Amino acid sequence: LEAGRMCNNGCGYDTASRTWETDPAAANGLPTTVAGVWVDPEFMVPQGPVADVCWESAGDCPAWKANSTNAANPDFPFYRDPEVFGQIAAYTPTCYDIRIATAALVTVGTKTSVTPVVDYSTLQGVRCYSPSLTTGISNCTELTFEDAQAFCLNHVDSDGVSDYRLPDTSLEAGRMCNSGCNYDAASPTWETDAIAANGQPSTVAGIWVSLKFMEPAAPVADVCLESAGDCPAWKANSTNAANPDFPFYRD
Repeated sequence: LEAGRMCNNGCGYDTASRTWETDPAAANGLPTTVAGVWVDPEFMVPQGPVADVCWESAGDCPAWKANSTNAANPDFPFYRDPEVFGQIAAYTPTCYDIRIATAALVTVGTKTSVTPVVDYSTLQGVRCYSPSLTTGISNCTELTFEDAQAFCLNHVDSDGVSDYRLPDTSLEAGRMCNSGCNYDAASPTWETDAIAANGQPSTVAGIWVSLKFMEPAAPVADVCLESAGDCPAWKANSTNAANPDFPFYRD
């Protein structure tokens, strides 16, 4: 709605290009086309990111890194905290993947994934990170995004630590690998996998993470029809007008 109220205010942004990434640049070096206008990450609500940054076991990472081809490939940044952050009191670590913006739904050649658009009403894994502890806890009851967020913000552990929240980065999520609930093993078919006897999902896409997790990858939208004349003609079509999947508006 906010983006729509700025339609037809210039710069040619009403006309976005599906091939903007490959369209030739202008003489001034700037793009000749765009995907749309930048919008806030909250634009995607009620859909947000779920991540599985962890490998399945602590034994997987050393074997992977021992392969010289993998070790030399800059596209595979994998880490275990004790190797780099000796001061971190983390769980028995598994290998975790820091790629976010370039990660596929299930990253080829790895056991990690990022699913950037998941409906907030679905049940996913929950791990809460404490900045003061530089690690966190797992909640073995899958929750919706809002419930997961509330659970973490309200959680106070037995030592009185209360700064828990959803992880903002893959580093934070990685420091909770191997902390339980089988969340290190996400399923690429979680949407169609059978429900468990307790009514909870038998598999998940990973754990809920904050909207900050996708930075520096953020949404771009083109909500505008190409001209003011397009909308009335579109709405005059009775088939379009009767379709609840096509809500179009003009202020």
